[in-house]
Amino acid sequence: MPRDYLINGESLVRVRGNTSSSISSLSELGLATDAIQVRPVFKHKDIDVDAWGEAPPEIQFMLAEVIITMNLIHFDNVVLRECLRLSMGGASTEGTLSRAGARMGGGVARFAAGYNFIGLNIASPVGATPWRFLHSYLSATPVIYPLGTEKSIAQCTWRAIPYLADPWNDGSGASGVILWDHSSD
Repeated sequence: MPRDYLINGESLVRVRGNTSSSISSLSELGLATDAIQVRPVFKHKDIDVDAWGEAPPEIQFMLAEVIITMNLIHFDNVVLRECLRLSMGGASTEGTLSRAGARMGGGVARFAAGYNFIGLNIASPVGATPWRFLHSYLSATPVIYPLGTEKSIAQCTWRAIPYLADPWNDGSGASGVILWDHSSD
């Protein structure tokens, strides 16, 4: 592809949860009011050798995660609430805590019952390159809801991680695990 300006265009956010959730099929979450921010976070670790002083002679890549932030202006509040519920470790209802230590992946396959991660999909008719984050959840300060007399713009912060039900992965560890791709659920 030749060098050119990248104008992704408007984005539609879709989500998909486990088979027992209300978003078990690909569901429209909403439209962003401005650009969605996709920030890969690479993890590196220095390998120190005393003879090299404070400069590392080598660095290890220690995997990665992605932080995705978006401001939703035209959204389905029922779908957003279900994303909040799943992101709370699969609590019984949104706003109710699950037990401390509840696992997000649950040691099960993607979308199986007990899997609380969410497939996060971003599509654009202009850029035409979809983004899919296979194992994501609303994290940190997950949603900021401005409640008032004007339109509400829900500010969402997502985190995507490389998840496998069995981290041994036939002896390969994280090798080959997809953090994001350009397909759609």
